Amino acid sequence: MKRGFLAALLLSGASLALACSDTTSTAGAAGLSGTYDVVLSNQLVFVTSQDRDELRVLDLTRSPREFLPAPNPLEPLSIPVIARPDSLTRDVGYDATGNDVSGPYIYARSSGGRGISVVAADRARLNEVTRLATGQLITAFAAHAPVADGAPSVLYYALQTRPEAAEQLCAPFGGGVVMRQDLPGPEGFDAAALPPALPVFCLKPADTVLSMTTLPARANATDSLVLAIRNVSGTSRLVRVAADGASVEIPYKRPRPAPFAVPTYTDLIDIPARLVATHPSFKVSETETVPAGRYVYVVLDELTCNSSDCEGLIALDNGPDPLAPSTAPVLARDVTGAPMLTLKPSRGLPTGLTLRTGLEVRELLSDGVAYLTAVPLLGIMPSSSGEITLFRADERRAFNLDRDPEKGPLSASVTAELRDSNEAVRADQFPAITVSQPGCPQVQDATNATAFLCNGTVPNGTYRFVFQGALPGLTNLTRNLTVEDAPLLIETTLAASRGVVPGDSIVLANNAGACATAIPILRLEDQGNGLTRLYPDLSDPAIVTAVEPCASYPLFSVRAGPNVKPYLLYAGSESSASFIQRLDVNEPYTVSSFLDYYAHPDGFDLGLEPPKSPTTYVPAPLTLTMTATIGSQSRLVAGDRYVVTLQPRFRRFVFEVDTGQASNLAVYTLPASVVATDVEGSSLAFIAYPSADGILQVALESISDNAKNLQYLRAFQ
Repeated sequence: MKRGFLAALLLSGASLALACSDTTSTAGAAGLSGTYDVVLSNQLVFVTSQDRDELRVLDLTRSPREFLPAPNPLEPLSIPVIARPDSLTRDVGYDATGNDVSGPYIYARSSGGRGISVVAADRARLNEVTRLATGQLITAFAAHAPVADGAPSVLYYALQTRPEAAEQLCAPFGGGVVMRQDLPGPEGFDAAALPPALPVFCLKPADTVLSMTTLPARANATDSLVLAIRNVSGTSRLVRVAADGASVEIPYKRPRPAPFAVPTYTDLIDIPARLVATHPSFKVSETETVPAGRYVYVVLDELTCNSSDCEGLIALDNGPDPLAPSTAPVLARDVTGAPMLTLKPSRGLPTGLTLRTGLEVRELLSDGVAYLTAVPLLGIMPSSSGEITLFRADERRAFNLDRDPEKGPLSASVTAELRDSNEAVRADQFPAITVSQPGCPQVQDATNATAFLCNGTVPNGTYRFVFQGALPGLTNLTRNLTVEDAPLLIETTLAASRGVVPGDSIVLANNAGACATAIPILRLEDQGNGLTRLYPDLSDPAIVTAVEPCASYPLFSVRAGPNVKPYLLYAGSESSASFIQRLDVNEPYTVSSFLDYYAHPDGFDLGLEPPKSPTTYVPAPLTLTMTATIGSQSRLVAGDRYVVTLQPRFRRFVFEVDTGQASNLAVYTLPASVVATDVEGSSLAFIAYPSADGILQVALESISDNAKNLQYLRAFQ
């Protein structure tokens, strides 16, 4: 990491990536309408303008940055393409060392369309070279650049139904097909001389290819495709196929998702996928380089998987040679050697994905200093909530910004503080809470709590143990003073009374405050009309005398009694919505349903030697138990509460756009696809926003994590 001060800058329409401005502005007006997809080639960002049946081109080498002008410089360049374009792809190429290089073409299609526009991506051309008519519904496409001088670009596309050309390979009936179209270079391009498209893979009936990517192609090797397939029956799978017409299908599998269990790699299931991508080569050390295409990154298909583990992204490992024959691609392991955890947006569902080498990001660590970190392989994942997530694709795990720049990640911790009913901290603090994960080491810096925690498995949250707290739904309700069956009898709704047990207490109140004496509840009686009567226990003359002045108070509350489950547990604020349950003394509560397993930290304990074998891997337990262990309740009064704060010491790298009224970015609410690159030393991402008919440029070296950003953003519309 390199350390430096990052001044607060705001990009104007005439600025470079890091030039100063006093006001926000929308730059590069191009009249975009329908910005559903972007693609990067030759330092040009191609963007759909769907409503105008065209592409516009943002030139990243111009200063100031702007859309390429048309021959009439008063208008931006328009590339007419197929009707209603909303999906783009490009020729993906790699040089001899596995670095990403641009090919000669980009391609455009539309949802529900039957044609593909082939567009020359060279700056000297930028025109539609030809338009391929397939005659069938196209659902996905991918392409790779020529693998040698004189070799063609190769376009693959998936059809929902089979054309006649595929009948010999696939038979006349059944599902769709993946086709291959070779395309010579744009120099002297002759559409009439194009070779026919050839079928290379037959789909099963009712299959649809949602996404595809080509693994790095090379001369004298068969092309390999990775296909994300969904079936109308409600299943999805991810497969690798050799694009030679042999229809050999290699399934990608992963261990069955099972929280708190060790993956065995024996019970494997299909991977529901809706978006796939791979990567160029990247260096993880001076002596180790990961080859291009080793990992396939998969956005999981939420529609065909009901588990929460199907929301987010995983990586699959193709092995050191991605093009070598393999029958068992496996779930990738992260940098610790443990099976990769699913990377999830903190809110919403993923809407795009890009993987890029050679970029730097700003990390504000626990010392309050901003560092620029060069990331070997950066992942950028927008989500439907408007958040953008950055992750360490090279490590197959999330960023953890809550760490010491010298010592690394900080240890999880817990604090427990005793407060009174007014939230004032009691001076006589005494231990009364145990936070425990079996098998984890004791945390040394806990306050007023005994804690055993494992890093990387602790949720971030605050929990409140309220002693004899007011029951949710039974606070400051209006009494029915006309009930005369018994003195001080209370009526409430049947639903509200379900948490009440004999021994709980009634507290009467008026606008001036509550009665000083609570009335024990003797019994409950269902009236059969949706109401429940709470009969008071008036056997103690002292209580009768004490509450007599309060008998006409119009309000009442019911609070937990001292003997039966006297503690009310809340997650977060003390409200009906955050109430969890009542607890007794020494009764544990397991918060497994609230865990969000962020990442395996550095030094994650693999337990046994040798440490990285799937059969010996022992993770830290993934359950968290909190137990109230108050030995003497006489030291507490009603309304006292222990506020327990769990600190996982983990902070992801997510950020949002400030869409407030003071911002001119109010319509930048729904991000879609994203590309990123280095532009003259600046690491920039370009995100399509269908909600804004625009592209947003993000300066990754300057953006603030876990915040709504207005600076370091530039809009192009």
